[in-house]
Amino acid sequence: MYKSYLNIILSAAFLISTNIFAEENLFKKNYVTQSPEGFKSFEQNPETKIMRGWDKDTDNVMMLENGYDLMGFSGFVSTNLPPSFALEYGKEIKSDFILIYDRQINEGRRASKFKQARRKAVEEKRIKDFGKVTEIEITKEDLADPNVMYDFYASYWAKLPKPTFGTHFIELGQGENRENAEGIQVIAVIKDSAADKAGILRSDRIISINGQKISTPDELISLIRENKGSEINVGYIRNGKAAEAVASI
Repeated sequence: MYKSYLNIILSAAFLISTNIFAEENLFKKNYVTQSPEGFKSFEQNPETKIMRGWDKDTDNVMMLENGYDLMGFSGFVSTNLPPSFALEYGKEIKSDFILIYDRQINEGRRASKFKQARRKAVEEKRIKDFGKVTEIEITKEDLADPNVMYDFYASYWAKLPKPTFGTHFIELGQGENRENAEGIQVIAVIKDSAADKAGILRSDRIISINGQKISTPDELISLIRENKGSEINVGYIRNGKAAEAVASI
């Protein structure tokens, strides 16, 4: 009697735990914030869109150039999950756009109905005549294999307001190499921005604004703010050669 009750309790606990796991959104559980706290869509009720990504590095540059900034990302290994889980969390955090990637990392252990049918036909020597077909019914459950695992990654993006200048950049020469570095590196130029119209390109190194040398992103931002509403002379280095452009900000 005691053993029967124990089995019932264990069974109930198992059912509760599996239900909780089934309802858990792994995109939400594994989310890592990359932006300042509270950063989200500037739209009150954004129409969150989701698309399949192709190459993370290339896609990231494309998103930056199209005026988006990274909110955060989710990465984990799991059985197959529908994109709706990523979209559901994207709506919750008010993301404008989601890029999702999945890669199968193992082979399924369950033989499909197609293989089963062929094996049965061979064993029973039914394949004798040319063109003879063994009919077999295939269901959705047959095509899904719970043993197949996928490597999932989803990046969440927010659309920025129109920028004053329009570049994304990184500081050069961290640590010991700081003395040998000049300027800040442009990693993306937002389309139709002041920087884009001035001819600034990805991989350029911006070294000055109106003749004032810059070596950190904060210095660039400060000079852009000081000169907002006017034209500025942007000094930069491209392919080892110094040049200058005029941008209207």
